[in-house]
Amino acid sequence: MFLTMQPTLASIASLAQSATRRPGTLAPTVVAMAVALAGASAAQGQSGTDRVAQDVAKVNDAYLLGPKTASDLGCSITWQAIIPLPAGHNMRLVSSSPEGVLALNSRNEITLVRPETGDRAWTASAAQQVDRVLSAEIVRVLTRDGEQPRVMVTTDTLAYGLDFKDGSSVLRGRFRHVPSTSPIVFGRGLVFGTRTGQIAWFDCATGFDMQAYTVDGPVGKSPIVAGPASSDRMIVAGSTQGTVVGLDARSGSAMWSKQLLGGVTATPAVANGIAFVASEDQYLYAFDLGSGVTLWKFFTETPLATSPFPAGSLVLQHIPGMGLVAFTQNPEGQIGGEVRWKRDGLAGKPIGTSKLGGNDAVVLWCAKSRKVTMVDLRNGDVIRTVELPKVEHLEADSLETGGFVAWSSDGRILRLSPIQVAAAAEPKG
Repeated sequence: MFLTMQPTLASIASLAQSATRRPGTLAPTVVAMAVALAGASAAQGQSGTDRVAQDVAKVNDAYLLGPKTASDLGCSITWQAIIPLPAGHNMRLVSSSPEGVLALNSRNEITLVRPETGDRAWTASAAQQVDRVLSAEIVRVLTRDGEQPRVMVTTDTLAYGLDFKDGSSVLRGRFRHVPSTSPIVFGRGLVFGTRTGQIAWFDCATGFDMQAYTVDGPVGKSPIVAGPASSDRMIVAGSTQGTVVGLDARSGSAMWSKQLLGGVTATPAVANGIAFVASEDQYLYAFDLGSGVTLWKFFTETPLATSPFPAGSLVLQHIPGMGLVAFTQNPEGQIGGEVRWKRDGLAGKPIGTSKLGGNDAVVLWCAKSRKVTMVDLRNGDVIRTVELPKVEHLEADSLETGGFVAWSSDGRILRLSPIQVAAAAEPKG
C-alpha cells in the first residue's frame, strides 16, 4: 500500500503544478487528494511521511495560499487561475463581479476569467499602453439583442468598451467631464467625481456623458477626490470644500445638501437607509439617506481621512488616536452617536465580513504586512490573525458574502468561498 502510494503522490504534485498553469477546478481537488493521502500514509513510517509532506508542500507552494490557510480564513479554495503575462510586465488590477473576474496587466491587456470555474475566456487589448487605467468593470447595457454585459475600461480621459463574448472593441468614448475618482457602476452607466467639482454619469451603451451635478454649487467648485457611494436610488458624494449631497441616482438632481466645516476626502458609505460620511472637520456623520437629516455625529480629536465601513448593525471607523471604533448605525435619540467598542493597535482596513465558529467577524487586510486580522463584531476582540506572505492584494468577493479574491502581480488569482457555502454545494451521499 505504501509503496504504490508514493508514485501517486508524486504524480498528484506534478499534476497540481501543471493544473495551476491553467485555470479550472482541478487544482484544488488535487490539493485535497494530496492532503488526504498524506494523512492516510502517516502511519506507514516517518520516512514515508516526510516524502508525503514534501509532495504536499510542493502542491501548496503552487498556490497563493494553501488549504490550511484558506480554512483559517473560514474559506476553501474554489480555483486558482494563472494569467499569462508578457515578458517584463506584471498584473496591475483585478476586478470581480457576478459576471466575471477581470485581470489587467501593465501593458493594458485585459483577461476575462469565468467566476464559477476560473477558466480564461479571452485576452484583449483594453487601452493604449500609455493610458492611465482607473478601473475595469462589467456593466449591463441595452443592445439590439437586449440587455447584455459589456466590459468597460476607464482611463483619466477615455472609456473603452469591449464585447463580453470575445473582447472585441465596441466603444471608445472621450469624457467631457474628466474623472478624478474611480467610477462606480450604477444601472447601465458609470458614476464618478471630476476635477472640476461634478458628479458625472457616463452612458456605457452610447459612450457619452449623460448628466453632471456640481457639488459645491455654481459659485465655488472644488475637486472631488473621494469616490461616490450608491444605494438603489441615491448617490452620495462629498467635496474637498465640505459639501455633501444626496442625488437622485437616475435624474442627477439634488435631494438634499449639507455643508460641513471640513472637506471630504474619503468615500462615504451607505447602509440601511443611512449615509455615513467621515470629514476633515473631525466628525463622523450619519445622515438619513432620503432627507439628509443628521441622525447623529461623533466628534473626534483629529481629521478623518478613511472611509466608514458598515458591518451588520454597526459602522466601523478608523480614528487616529483611538483605533478602530464601532458605532451603532442608528442609535435611537443619541445625537452624539453610540460607541459599541474600540480597539487600538489593529493593522489594516476592513474589506469584508466572515463567520468563524458561529461568530460574525470583520476582516482587516494589511497589504504592507500581508496579514489578515479577524475581529469579533460583538466586542472587538481579535479572533485570529493569518499571515498571507505571497498575497499582494485581498478583496471581498462580490459573488459570496464571506468569500475573497486574492491576487499577486505575478499573474495568480485565487478565489476563496466561505466554507459553509462550499459544503452546501457538495453532492450528498
